[in-house]
Amino acid sequence: MIEDYVSRIEEACGAAKTKDYVVILKHERREEAIKKALDRSKIITEIRGVAVKASFKDREFTLFMNGRLMFKSLRDREELNTLLRELLG
Repeated sequence: MIEDYVSRIEEACGAAKTKDYVVILKHERREEAIKKALDRSKIITEIRGVAVKASFKDREFTLFMNGRLMFKSLRDREELNTLLRELLG
């Protein structure tokens, strides 16, 4: 399911115990993925038309309207994949 919406995942640089990830959505499915993510999340703050800071399963993330999602302080890639499956599934 993740492959339907995600173009690629980039790990942010850093030597911390937790990791930050940037998820780039596929252009052709971007609107659908954004709608699903927003419908399943609690919006914390919003800059209309630019970005939304939201919470899903006690994890905060930033969703940019250009099709990027930024997740901070995750344990590993598997935690990210689990969140994405539930958020976009």
